[in-house]
Amino acid sequence: MTESSSGTLEALLAQATDLPKGTTTFELFVPQDLTWQGQPVTQNLAMTLVVDELLRQQLYPDGFEQRPAGRRYKYKSDPPH
Repeated sequence: MTESSSGTLEALLAQATDLPKGTTTFELFVPQDLTWQGQPVTQNLAMTLVVDELLRQQLYPDGFEQRPAGRRYKYKSDPPH
């Protein structure tokens, strides 16, 4: 799978909101260059909105891996201790 260095916040949010109920693990690639409604947006803002949605689904951050074109974030259903 090719990881593009650009993408949209809308696409990231769609992946987060479309998860099947009961999902216990999830990985999300976040490109380094993002837009929202056609305008540039920072990764910090994008991740705030995405993590908010994932927390609603009881998925918690579980680290990330730096990739050449962005980051691959991991989430799991067990809250951090």
